[in-house]
Amino acid sequence: MEEVRKAAEEKRRELVISGQTASKFIEEKGLDDELYHLTCLNYLSISKTCLRQLSPKLGNLVNLTNLVLHNNQLTALPGEIQALSKLKFFDVSNNQIEEMPESISNLSELESLNVSVNKLSAFPPVGNLKSLHIFNVAHNSLTELPEGIFNPKLVHLSQIIAGNNEIESLSPNVTDLPHLNMLDMSNNKLKEVPAELSECPKLKELNLKGNKFSDRRFGKLVEQCATKSVMEYLSNNLKKERAKNPDKKGKAKSKEKKKKGQKADDDDVEFLTDSIDVLHFDDDDGLVVSITPAVLSVRPYIVCCIVKNLDLQKTANSFKQFITLQTKLHDTLCNKRQAATIATHDLSSVKGPLKFDAQFPPLLMIVPLSKQKEVSGETLVDDLMKEAEQIRREKKRNAVSGIHKYLDLLKDKTQYPCLIDSAGTVISFPPITNSNNTKISKETSSILIEVTSSTSLDVCKKVCDELLVKMLEMGLGKDSADEASPSAGQKTLTVEQVKVTDEEGNLRVVYPSRTDLSAVSNPGITVNRNYE
Repeated sequence: MEEVRKAAEEKRRELVISGQTASKFIEEKGLDDELYHLTCLNYLSISKTCLRQLSPKLGNLVNLTNLVLHNNQLTALPGEIQALSKLKFFDVSNNQIEEMPESISNLSELESLNVSVNKLSAFPPVGNLKSLHIFNVAHNSLTELPEGIFNPKLVHLSQIIAGNNEIESLSPNVTDLPHLNMLDMSNNKLKEVPAELSECPKLKELNLKGNKFSDRRFGKLVEQCATKSVMEYLSNNLKKERAKNPDKKGKAKSKEKKKKGQKADDDDVEFLTDSIDVLHFDDDDGLVVSITPAVLSVRPYIVCCIVKNLDLQKTANSFKQFITLQTKLHDTLCNKRQAATIATHDLSSVKGPLKFDAQFPPLLMIVPLSKQKEVSGETLVDDLMKEAEQIRREKKRNAVSGIHKYLDLLKDKTQYPCLIDSAGTVISFPPITNSNNTKISKETSSILIEVTSSTSLDVCKKVCDELLVKMLEMGLGKDSADEASPSAGQKTLTVEQVKVTDEEGNLRVVYPSRTDLSAVSNPGITVNRNYE
C-alpha cells in the first residue's frame, strides 16, 4: 500500500488511509501488514473503507495517541489494544462492532472515546479511565450505562452521549461527576430520571427527549423546554421528596408548611425568577480587548461583554425602548457621558480581537453612525462644532442637544480614544459616536456592549450592571413562553464574559466577574454564574 510505504520511508508520525482506492486495496489484499511495524506513529486514521478486522499486531503501535477507525466495517477489536497505553483519542464510530474487548478498560490515558453507531449491547467497565473527558456510545443497543461511569474519580468527564439506545434507568450517582456539563440520554427507554440530577453542579446541556416518562407533565417539559426549565422542575421535585423523607440523601434548603385549607398538589412548581446567565470566557473563542499605552493617558478604562439571544422585536417598541434606555443612562448614571459612555455593536459585524487605542485626530478614520462616508476624527469634530454653533445662532440659545453637547469632553485632547477591530477598522470613537459598520438593528440577536470612562473602572462596571438589569426588566431576554412549562414567562439574559488585557496579554479586567452584578436589587432577578 503506497501510503504505508511512504510513511515507513519518511518515518512519518501520522498516517491517513481513506477512500475508495484504499478500500479496494484492502478488499483485494487486506490491510498492509507493514503498517503494524510503524512504531513511530502518533496518529493513525483508517476510515471509509471495507476494513473488517485488525491484527493483534495493532498492539505494536505503542506510541499512538490518536486512533481513528470510523466508517469501516469492523466487527471486533483485538484485545491487544490495551498495549496502546499512550492513547488519548479513540474513534471507532460507524462500524459493526458487537462487543468491545474488556482490555479497553486499561487505557488510563484515554480522554475521548467514540463508539457510536455500532451494535453494542453491553460495554466493559470504565471506572479506571480516569483521564476520560468525552464518552460517546450513542446509536447502539445498550440497556444500561457501563459499570463505573459514575465513579467520582472520573473528575474530567464532561460529556456522556448515550442517545438512541435501550437504556431503562439512570442512577442518582450521576451527581458524583463533578464536571459533567453535557448528558444526552435521548431516545432511550427511560420512564423516570432521578431528581438528584438537578444537583449536578456543572450540567448545562441535558437531552432527555424521545423517552416515555411516567410523569406526563415532565415528558412534555422535556420535549418543549430548555435544560434550565427541566432542571428547575427536577429541583422542585427533589425538595418535595426531601420534605417528605428527611433521611433522603442531602437536606432540603427550605421547608414550608402549607396553610390549612391550601391545596397540596405534587405538580405545583415554585415561583421562578428571571435570570442573567453569565457564560465563562471561552479560552479558544472568547473575545479579547487589548489596551495600548497611548490610550491610558486619554481614556484608560473599558469593560465589555457580549449579550446573546436578544429579541429586539418582542414588541413594536422594543428596539426604540432599548435605544432610549442607553440615552437615559447617559444622562443619569453616566453623568451626561462625563463619567462613562456606552456603545453597543452588532456582534456579527465585529471582527475580534479588538484594540482600545488613542490616535491623532487626522489619522483616526471612522464611518460615523447613520453615515456612509468615512471621515477623520478631526473632520468629524470640526463639522460637529460648526453644526453646534449654527444651532446656537438659529435657536438663539447657548445650550445644544444631542451629540453636540459632548464635544467639550474632547477639549484640549491631542489624541482621541477609539476601539479598533482586527482588520484595523475603527468601530467606536467614545464619547462621540459608534461606527455605522457595527450598527445594531431590530434584527440584531447578539450584541457587544462597550463601556468606557476617563474617571474609573468601577463606574464602567456599575453602568454595565445597570444596563444588563434594565435590558432584562424590559423583556429583551429569551422568553420561555410555553404554557406547559413551569418556567412559562421566565426571561433569561445570556451574557458572555469579555477579557481586557494590556498589549503583553496581562489581564486587566474580565466582565462580568464573580463580584460583578452582585448588587442587583431586584428580587425577581437571579444571577447564574456558569463557570467551569
